[in-house]
Amino acid sequence: MSHGRTEKTRKDRLVVRRLLLSEGVTALGDGLWFSMWAIYLTSVQGVPPATMGLAMGLGGGIGLLAAFPVGTLTDRLGARETLLAVTVLRAVFALAFLATHTFWPLLVAAALFTSMETAAKGTKVALVHLMLPEEDCLPVLARARVVQHLLYAAGAGAAAWVLSRQSAAPYQGAVVVNSLTFVVSAATLARLPRVPPVPAARRQASTAALRDFPFIAIMSSTAVLALCWALLSSGLPLWLKEDTAAPVWIAPLSVLVSSLLIALFQVRVTRSGRRLAGAVRSSRRAGAALAGCCLVFAAASWPARPAAAAVVVLSGLGLHVVGELHYVAARWGLSVKLMAHGAQGQYQAVAAMTEGGVVALGPALVTTLVIDGKGAGWSILALAFLTCTLPVARLCRSALRRTSTRSVRENSPA
Repeated sequence: MSHGRTEKTRKDRLVVRRLLLSEGVTALGDGLWFSMWAIYLTSVQGVPPATMGLAMGLGGGIGLLAAFPVGTLTDRLGARETLLAVTVLRAVFALAFLATHTFWPLLVAAALFTSMETAAKGTKVALVHLMLPEEDCLPVLARARVVQHLLYAAGAGAAAWVLSRQSAAPYQGAVVVNSLTFVVSAATLARLPRVPPVPAARRQASTAALRDFPFIAIMSSTAVLALCWALLSSGLPLWLKEDTAAPVWIAPLSVLVSSLLIALFQVRVTRSGRRLAGAVRSSRRAGAALAGCCLVFAAASWPARPAAAAVVVLSGLGLHVVGELHYVAARWGLSVKLMAHGAQGQYQAVAAMTEGGVVALGPALVTTLVIDGKGAGWSILALAFLTCTLPVARLCRSALRRTSTRSVRENSPA
């Protein structure tokens, strides 16, 4: 028995290493692409900025619709096979941006690329859940996020070199490199053990997740917390530039500091979401911390001295990090504990779609509130963060009763 457990542990560790390698390689390409795509499309491909924004926005929204059909395929064909196919398609669709000079080709490329990007998020969570013991699922997802942040930063560093070049070749080369990272990721995924599809006798209806109102409501309400990323990437830089005395370079510094802190603490904080009740508490903590962050950022407009304003901003950043850490922990905990067995792909697709919709709309919404609404805009955001988690406990109550016995048994120390 001891030898069997040792062999199982060894195989699980090998699976985790390959999962982390796949995630890291993909994150390297993501950091490279997402740090340069706007400049590449406008300066190299010659797409007017307004056209680019409209095409990427609409294309991204259309692409979200593919996540659910792919989630259903995950249950029917197997999680590894589906994620492998999605990753290969990401490699192909990434190259489509080499031929985007006008609105329609860019719209199609954005829709195709976003569809597989969103589908990959849900399928990855389903794969980890099905491939590893349930008590290891959230810790492994947290470790994957640590690797993702570190390699994303490395990709962004490579993008900085590309952006310093004057010719088109480095940009086009970066697009190809991004595609190749998905090829390497797919090759790594192919070495994972096969996860059998859900047997037909135990398979849920193909619309089971779409008919699970409490799950959709929980995923939709907590997805509002995903505005935290637009807060840091779009709202804060513009707020610093237009309405505070703080230096604008605090914005990229905040992103760097946030990434480092998340890499340090994500695994530890994620432990709080391993039980459903803990995930609910994490969602509340995330909402409270992000609401406080908005109010502190708003207060950064008061100090007249740059140093004092910078201190206020960095204080708000601390709350932002706490909120983001607990949001991610809550999101994983809620989606994994509440999904129906036999329909993991469907349920994780719903989770990915709801979050993806907020991520797509976030920059425009946050920018409008912060720039046009000033302090009132920050207050609206704070209120949204506080209230979006209020219905979670009530919606989870029946699920808590159904799963409390199983949760205690599966999450108790071995």
